[in-house]
Amino acid sequence: MDPHASIGAQLAAARKMRKLTVEKVAQELHLDLAIVRALENDERDKLPSPIFVQGYLKSYGRLVDLPVEELIRDYSEQAGEPPPLTVFSTNTRLPAVKLHSIRLIRNVIILLLAAILLWLAWPFMERIIDLQRESATEQMPGRLELPPASESAGNG
Repeated sequence: MDPHASIGAQLAAARKMRKLTVEKVAQELHLDLAIVRALENDERDKLPSPIFVQGYLKSYGRLVDLPVEELIRDYSEQAGEPPPLTVFSTNTRLPAVKLHSIRLIRNVIILLLAAILLWLAWPFMERIIDLQRESATEQMPGRLELPPASESAGNG
């Protein structure tokens, strides 16, 4: 096969080498016969969106044992589109903020807020305590306090 041939020509040549008909390919790939013919004839105007065509090329390439990645790359280059995105996995992970440090910060903030509230409320609490002391030392109305009995008063 000629690697410089169009994608459609490569697909048609690979299909003929496998002795498959266009109808058999359409049946195997569950595609409309017109789509398979449009792929082989490089009729881009008869094909759907490029993302679908890339899927068709992938399936067709697997069926006729063509290098799928090269087909898709060549299609993207011929269509003037960027190649499909490839996801690369990296094993390096950025360290995340540890949960216990977030809890520690939260607890310190809560403690500081409680201390500020106590400091602001202290003058009012002190005043309430002083008022309660003053009212406790005052005599209650209607209550008579007698002086302590002396010993001489009992002898007389």
